[in-house]
Amino acid sequence: MSGAVETLFLPLASGDIDLPGEGVRLAFLNAAAPQTPPVDALKAALACEQGFRPQFLALERAGYAVAPDLEGDGFAGCLVLVGKHKGENRTMIARACGLVKPGGVIAVAGDKTLGIQPLRKWAGDRVAIDGSLAKHHATVFWFASPGSDAFADAVETPALVEGRFETAPGMFSAGKVDPGSALLARHIGERVTGAVADFGSGWGYLSACVLEKGRPQSLALFEAHHPSLEAAERNLAPLAGDIPLEARWIDLSCEPVERRFDWIVMNPPFHAGRASEPDIGKAFIAAASKALKPGGRLLMVANRKLPYEQALAQGFRRVEEKQVDAGFKVIEAMR
Repeated sequence: MSGAVETLFLPLASGDIDLPGEGVRLAFLNAAAPQTPPVDALKAALACEQGFRPQFLALERAGYAVAPDLEGDGFAGCLVLVGKHKGENRTMIARACGLVKPGGVIAVAGDKTLGIQPLRKWAGDRVAIDGSLAKHHATVFWFASPGSDAFADAVETPALVEGRFETAPGMFSAGKVDPGSALLARHIGERVTGAVADFGSGWGYLSACVLEKGRPQSLALFEAHHPSLEAAERNLAPLAGDIPLEARWIDLSCEPVERRFDWIVMNPPFHAGRASEPDIGKAFIAAASKALKPGGRLLMVANRKLPYEQALAQGFRRVEEKQVDAGFKVIEAMR
């Protein structure tokens, strides 16, 4: 990712794209801070959008103006940092055309391994590409905004799961129920009661199971991906009835949870980029231990091979493996 960020700023540093003048604003979608900070005028001009909480916090610490979603239009230009989801990348380019006034520059960069060349060809079939540079195993290309119509067909409609749950590219398990979550759902029943939390709620599948199969008095969602959290709120609203819902946009690996719960359900993430990273799951387990009342219970699912046993033993007085199936394990632990 860092190579692509550095590459994205190359045409601004080289003069291929003019630096913004005083009072001019540039949108920055899927923003990330480059290792080499941009000149002060450029940094001050950037209005960054970053919906993934850890990266949002990193931008905030680095002094960038950042929000989980940008609104409005009339920006002088837009920078787009490509991610790993093709549909999300195309949607970002379409959004950039809506944010930027016609004729304003849009620069798009991504790692070569993430499909930047096919994306460049796809964009070039709709608009004239004005320039391109390659460095750091990444490519940046840019073009003048044609207005929103040229890419209107690229904005994907939400993919419905089970005909009722809204999902979109970039969300975990978009368009389908994750098999680990489906396995965990078999163990959610009327025992799951009181104050309940869903750690890493995604678009809300496990929370929906809690509302439909459990007996929660309240339900709190904790999620680092802002678009997923917003989708979860929409998905769960028809199911909640009088049960209070709370949604928290939070990085559970480093931000504290203030409330205490009787039950926590979770399918913690275990990937950082393309590599397995069990420390994320261990951080979720530690956060769950702190957030549960004495005697409270954690119900979680994980990849069968991930070494979470020591983290569970440190945070809980009783740990029981409830089921192992299809490469996953369901664990219940008592605080």
